[in-house]
Amino acid sequence: SQESTNEEDESADTGKISGDEQLKFYKENINSLTAIEKIDYQSLLKSPAVLTYYGDIDSSSDWYAIMNNYIAEHTDELEVQNAVYPESDTYELYIEQTTTNVVAMEPDIIVYRMPALADKVRDIGLSETNDYLSSILTTLMDSLPDTEIILVEPEPVLSEMENLNSRSLDYRSYMNEMKEVANDMEIQVISTHEQFINIAEEEGFELAELYKEDETSLNENGLIILQQAIERGLT
Repeated sequence: SQESTNEEDESADTGKISGDEQLKFYKENINSLTAIEKIDYQSLLKSPAVLTYYGDIDSSSDWYAIMNNYIAEHTDELEVQNAVYPESDTYELYIEQTTTNVVAMEPDIIVYRMPALADKVRDIGLSETNDYLSSILTTLMDSLPDTEIILVEPEPVLSEMENLNSRSLDYRSYMNEMKEVANDMEIQVISTHEQFINIAEEEGFELAELYKEDETSLNENGLIILQQAIERGLT
């Protein structure tokens, strides 16, 4: 009894709340949680929860490392798995039935990175992007009804912003279409792309100042802003 009292006093002194109290808070506010809170909720509920990264992701990229590290630092126990298909567009993800691999992992959380640039490169129509993504998400939601699905915007690619395909579309056109699908299906989106541009403006940077000469890779300042954008998008 004395040990329990001491633990309660120590918790009160540090201002920390217990896992049970945090879980109660999440349950009471389930419809207004941020992305990181939704992930933490699952990690407390399952302990450990399985988080699967899915879609157009290079697991060796700076983006992946920054997001994965931040999530690990701000959640309870997580088991991270990858169902990643670098440079694969929505057509490939759909036609190759990649959702089968995701479902087999039985994840509690899916972080799906939008393959916007890959769709632009394939040169498909926005209606096709809409159809393929809708089908992928419907399959995941039907097969994994208790799984939290979160979409994440790609980071900006300066060299591709005005690089149009034969349909006069750049990757942002496809990204916006994917966000429309997510909105229609009431799936949360982590706004990495939007936040990156906002923070750059707030800090007084021109976008060109945040990239190396290839206009694709971020320089040191660009990586700092990318980290801020990911954290802001999650929270």
